Amino acid sequence: MKKYYDKILFLLGLAVLAVGAGFFIYKGGVPTPTPLPPMKLSGTTFDPIPSPDLVEKSADWDAPPDQGEDRNEPGWTYYVFTPPKIWWQNGEGWTSLQPQGNTPPRPFGISLLAAKKDLYRVQLEGTTGNGDAKDLIDFSDEESGYGFQLHVGEESTRVQVKVQELTFDRVEKPHGVVVKVAHVKILDERTNQTVELQSDEPFSPTNNEYYILQISAPYPDDEWRVSKIGDSHELPNKGKFVVLALDFDKPSVTVDKHSFNKKGIDVVTKRELTIVDDSIPTTPPPAQPGKPSRPAPKPASSATGKTY
Repeated sequence: MKKYYDKILFLLGLAVLAVGAGFFIYKGGVPTPTPLPPMKLSGTTFDPIPSPDLVEKSADWDAPPDQGEDRNEPGWTYYVFTPPKIWWQNGEGWTSLQPQGNTPPRPFGISLLAAKKDLYRVQLEGTTGNGDAKDLIDFSDEESGYGFQLHVGEESTRVQVKVQELTFDRVEKPHGVVVKVAHVKILDERTNQTVELQSDEPFSPTNNEYYILQISAPYPDDEWRVSKIGDSHELPNKGKFVVLALDFDKPSVTVDKHSFNKKGIDVVTKRELTIVDDSIPTTPPPAQPGKPSRPAPKPASSATGKTY
């Protein structure tokens, strides 16, 4: 029965196709499009516009610096869609060169030696006696380093000063301690002026503060006196140091170091310099057989790092 149904469906399909084809032919087949009417142009003749003159320009861009051939020549290389990789190197700052193990940093080349004031040429060092006007007074000559002693009414022809008066003030210190602070009036025979000195305070008429910096390897050894922000020290063919901040209480000096690599790029590093007491050992000495080891001594809590 299935074969008869297939034949019936096939014949029915042929009949539908024949009817459709006859209807298409009866209607005339594919319709012919209506021709467009001819166009009639109006207006003036088209005037050609001259083309502009094109001038070729090429930008003279500086080539980007590379990363250098060694760690002493830090630089930067940029690639499109490539994020940069940077590291922090002690003594150098940010660098594009990957740190190599425990390689010691390059010497910064400068250190803080002392923080000082412009002192008066004669300083009071103290007194010897019972704390009255008869005491022997100790002085120092800042110009020559000469130390001398005088009583009230005596003079030093070498230093050209004469003692006029000696008095004491009782000053209470913490924990109930009472000390005597000496006040000495002297006549400066150079200027014919009376000057008052105090035993617990160095005398500085101008109160000008300055710092002594030591420049060392990899630069030529030199001492540099700094008194204000903006002071700079030129290094022959090697850049310069520039003072950024001063703090006499710590004391400390903050400087920028400008150095140039082989490509002529200015590499800037910043550091705060402080005074370090290298005379105090930080590790105990090795123990000897039969003897107990001793701990390293601690620095005195009153040390300030300042010198006058």
